[in-house]
Amino acid sequence: MQRLSLKAKLWAAVALMWVSLLAMAVWGAWAQRDTMLAERRAGLTHVVESGLSLAKYYAGRAERGEISVPEAQKLAREHIGAIRYDGDNYFGILNSQRVIVLNSVNPKLEGKDMSQFRDPSGKLMFSDIVAAARTDDPFVTYLWPKPGSDKPVEKISRVGAYSPWDWYLTTGVYVDDINAAFVGALLRWGAMLTVIGLAVSGVMLLIIRNVQQSLGGEPEYAADIATRIADGDLLTQVRLRAGDSGSLLFAMQRMQANLQQMIGRIRGGTSAITLAAREIAEGNTDLSSRTEQQAAALEETASSMEELTSTVRQNADNARQASQLAENASAIAVRGGQVVDQVVATMEGISHSSSKVVDIIAVIDGIAFQTNILALNAAVEAARAGEQGRGFAVVAGEVRTLAQRSAAAAKEIKELIEASNGRVQDGSVLVAQAGQTMHDVVQAVRRVTDIMGEISAASEEQSRGIEQVGRAITQMDEVTQQNAALVEQAAAAAASMEDQAHLLDQAVAAFRMATEHSQVDAPQRAVTSAAVARQRLAA
Repeated sequence: MQRLSLKAKLWAAVALMWVSLLAMAVWGAWAQRDTMLAERRAGLTHVVESGLSLAKYYAGRAERGEISVPEAQKLAREHIGAIRYDGDNYFGILNSQRVIVLNSVNPKLEGKDMSQFRDPSGKLMFSDIVAAARTDDPFVTYLWPKPGSDKPVEKISRVGAYSPWDWYLTTGVYVDDINAAFVGALLRWGAMLTVIGLAVSGVMLLIIRNVQQSLGGEPEYAADIATRIADGDLLTQVRLRAGDSGSLLFAMQRMQANLQQMIGRIRGGTSAITLAAREIAEGNTDLSSRTEQQAAALEETASSMEELTSTVRQNADNARQASQLAENASAIAVRGGQVVDQVVATMEGISHSSSKVVDIIAVIDGIAFQTNILALNAAVEAARAGEQGRGFAVVAGEVRTLAQRSAAAAKEIKELIEASNGRVQDGSVLVAQAGQTMHDVVQAVRRVTDIMGEISAASEEQSRGIEQVGRAITQMDEVTQQNAALVEQAAAAAASMEDQAHLLDQAVAAFRMATEHSQVDAPQRAVTSAAVARQRLAA
C-alpha cells in the first residue's frame, strides 16, 4: 500500500466506498426483512393466544358441567376453524401423535396420521411443529401450498400447545411477500446508494485533481522536502511543475526562502541581544548597589526617626506633667485667693468691732466723768453736813477715786483700741493688696496652664507627625528593598536572556544556508536601546 501513488490510493478509497455502499444496501434490505419477520411473528403469537383462549373457554365450560368434553372440543374446533385473518390465513390443530384434528381449508386431512409427512424440502414438518411447541422458540418454517394452489411456498407458523386436550394449535403466514419486499428493498437501496456512489465518485474525482494540484507532486516527495527543512537543510532545491504557483511544494519553496532570510536576521540579531543583555545586566548591578546603599541610608534614617520619636514622646509626657502641675498650682492659687478674701472680710469685721468698742469706751468715759461729778457733789454736800456727813464724804471720795481710775483706764483702752484699729486698717489694706496679688497670680498661673496645654497638644501633634514620618520612611525602606530585589531579579533575567541568546545562536547555527549574512539595522537598534537603558540606570 505504501508503494502506491497518491492517485492510486485515492481510487482505492473510492473502490472501498463502493464496496461499503453495496454492503450497506444488503444490510439495509436484510434489516428491513428481519423487521417484517419480527412483526409477522408478533402477530402470529397474538393470533395463537386468541385460539388458545377459545379452547380454554370451552374447556372451562366442560369443567363446570355445562357441556360435555367432546361437545366442548367440537365447539372449539368449529370456532377456531372459522377464524380467518390477513385474507385467507387459518388455524390447524394436531395432537402429539401427529394426527390432524382440524384443517379448515382441507378437511380431508382431518384424522390422518402425518408423522411421516415431509414437505418438498424433506422436512418432517408436523413432527417439527410438535417439537417446536416444547421449546422457547415455538416457530417452525416449512413449504406449504397456498389455498387454491398446488405450488409449495415458504411459510412460517406459530405453535401453541393446550395440554389438557393434547392439542397443538398452529397457524402461519407465507413469507413470499416478505422475500419480494426484501428484493424490492434491496433494489431500492441499491439504486439510492448507486446514485450516492456516483455523486461521491464525482466529488472524489474532483478532490483527487484538487489534491494533486494542491500538493504539486507526490506526498512522499513533499514529506522528504519537509523533513530536510526540519533537519535544518535549507539548500535542497524544490522541484516544481511548470506554472505551479499555489501548491504545497510551491509554499514549501517560499517557506525555505523565507526561512533563509529569517535565520540570517536571527543570526545577526542574537549578537545584539547578547550585547544588550550584558549592558542591562551591568546597569542592573550598578542600580542594585545604589539601591542597597539607599536602603541602608533609609534604615539609619528610620533609626534616627525612632530616637527622635522617643524624645518627642518624652517631651510630650513632660509637657503633659507640667500642664498638670500648673493646673494644680492654679487650683492652689485660687484657694489662696479665697483664703485672702476671707482674711480681708475678717479684718473688716475686726475693724468694725473695734469701732464699736471705741464707742463703748467713750460711753464708759462719759459715765466715769459723770460719776466723778456726782462724787464731787456728794463730797461738797458731806462737807456741808459736817460731822454727820464725814462717812459719806469718805465714800464719795472713794467713788471719785474709782471714777477717775475708770476714766484713766477707759482712756488707755481707747488709745490702745484706736492704735489697734489703725493697725487693723493697715492690715486690711495689706490684705487687700495681697488678695489682688493672689488674683494676679491665679491669672498668671491660668495663662501658664493654657500655654502648657498648648505645648502639650503641640508636642503630641509633633509626636504623631514624627511617627507618620517614621512609618513613611519605613515604607520607603521596604519599597527600596523590594526594588533592590526586583533589580536583582531583572539582573538574573538579563543573564538568563543572554544565555537564551547564546542557545538561540547555537540553535540557528544548525541551519545550513547558501550564504551567511546578518542584518545590521536590528543589532544597531538593540545596541542603541541598551545604551539608552544603561544611561537611564546610571541617572
